Amino acid sequence: MKRLFLIYTLLFVTLAAMADEITFEWKGRNKVVQGQQFRLEYVVTGTDGGNVELPVFKGCTELYRGNSRGTSVSIINGNVSRTVSNSIVVTLRADVEGTHEIEPATLSVDGKTYKTKPLTLTILKGDEPASEGGGEQRSRTQSAVVSSGNSTETFTRLLLSRTTVYEQEAILATLKVYTLAPQLNFTKITLPTFEGFAAQELDVPQSNQWDIERYNDRNYKTATLRRMLLFPQQSGEIKINGGSSEIDVYEVQGVNFFGQPYYDVVSKNIITPSVTVNVRPLPEGKPYNFTGGVGEFKLSGEISTRELKANEALTLTLTISGKGNLQLMQNPVVQFPSEFEAYDPQVNLDIHSGAAGVSGKRVIEYTIIPRYAGTFNIPSIEIAYFDTQSKSYKTLASPVFTVEVSKGDDVEATAVSNFSSQDDVLLLNADIRHIRSSLGNLSHTRTAHVDSFAYWLWYILPILLVVIYAIASRIYAAKNADIAVNRHRKANKVALRRLKQAGLFLKAHNEAQFYEEVLRAVWGYLCDKLNMPLSELSRDNVQAELARCGVDQALIVRYTQILDRCEFARYAPSQADDAMEQLYQETIDAISEMENIIKSKKK
Repeated sequence: MKRLFLIYTLLFVTLAAMADEITFEWKGRNKVVQGQQFRLEYVVTGTDGGNVELPVFKGCTELYRGNSRGTSVSIINGNVSRTVSNSIVVTLRADVEGTHEIEPATLSVDGKTYKTKPLTLTILKGDEPASEGGGEQRSRTQSAVVSSGNSTETFTRLLLSRTTVYEQEAILATLKVYTLAPQLNFTKITLPTFEGFAAQELDVPQSNQWDIERYNDRNYKTATLRRMLLFPQQSGEIKINGGSSEIDVYEVQGVNFFGQPYYDVVSKNIITPSVTVNVRPLPEGKPYNFTGGVGEFKLSGEISTRELKANEALTLTLTISGKGNLQLMQNPVVQFPSEFEAYDPQVNLDIHSGAAGVSGKRVIEYTIIPRYAGTFNIPSIEIAYFDTQSKSYKTLASPVFTVEVSKGDDVEATAVSNFSSQDDVLLLNADIRHIRSSLGNLSHTRTAHVDSFAYWLWYILPILLVVIYAIASRIYAAKNADIAVNRHRKANKVALRRLKQAGLFLKAHNEAQFYEEVLRAVWGYLCDKLNMPLSELSRDNVQAELARCGVDQALIVRYTQILDRCEFARYAPSQADDAMEQLYQETIDAISEMENIIKSKKK
């Protein structure tokens, strides 16, 4: 009873500590344009009280400061938890161009002090206002970029972390889009070709948002489309041919009565400029034990045991850790004693790829079995690599391992010399047995099988199989003769099944899989319902076929907008959960309305 009371008490104290955990952080943008107004929010969770001291906002003018308070309640498995948050919202105007270090804010609660992370605020120079039509400046939409006029300039760039490297040295390649347009949709992206490189694609963060970047004395909205790690496989100048992108750009045409802008969609094809990389060859005089490693590495080794019996297994583990092309290195050559039986090594990679390159470790495990008793030395294992810091070859070596092998329980071979006489062949773990030389008692019996049922069955059985196959083929062909009708009839069920899977991705906040599944559901539904081959599916063909089937223009526009939003979400920044839920419901409604139209026409 006392033990249960103690356990419940500890559990209650732990849950109370978790519930009262205090966090203090800032939220907002860390890159703005000179003259722009923006907000920073300092959020306190886990407490109602406390004294907050905000820092001096260098380079900015504070316009307004306000407080807000919120409470969230969650119920998990019947347990109710309540979280209180307090926010201080500061509205600032960016005044001084440059990079400013903002000190952390402090929170004092019950004698304890909490601090936010420091803020590095970048204020970009503002663009000069542009005039059109005899000095009359056109209206501008509210956007992240302070840009004048009605420009829809959009382009892509392939940015490399470095353009001069050695063979096998990692390069980070980032494909980014720059735009002045208020909104754009990608309809097709052709990635650059990376011939001469070993390429590894990196994940684009799900929290990827529109950022601001100043390029050629102008501020652009930017977003990352792809990130790749490149490892050059040859020396010389390697040209990376730029890809292309087809986009729909929303161009502002004016404002309505309520002051809201209205747009015109313009299709554009933009080309990514090519980039040249200068790859230096590795210096001459490669060591004999060079494994192809380029970077900075360390080597360690260990064995599972130093004392064992003959015919028992032990493991030799080599660990190569550091930064470089770990996944492309070759395994070192290990010279085991001739009395050892070695198996192919097992390689395990634990690597992390990012903007700084590849780091981690390569673990190589050798399983070896000594077959004889004695004292044996496993010689030092050496590997050579090219060090990118010193620009020279370096050699790493493991220690020498001494293994004591005692006599095993099984019979061991002490000599295997002459195989001409089987008397000289000794048993090795009972693997080898003598060949029997006597004839034994052998007899030959003649039996006639012509009159047996089994004999004739071997002739009848193939004929029956051919007949059954022919009948089954006819039945199968008859069932699938009207495949178009079947696809048309099952289109709604297939689409709803895919949308159900999309709903699961929505609940899990898996944005990429959600939009991919919705796109597959819509395209698959239109393909089956309109009886069109997948190769002929395009926006124009679908619109024309829907119009031919009597679908009203409003529904056609809804399908087009759903496809555009899904395509854009696959390459553009993350969308809010409410936008995903809205798209999910709109897709279900569009398919249901299409089904109602088709049923009414059948009647």
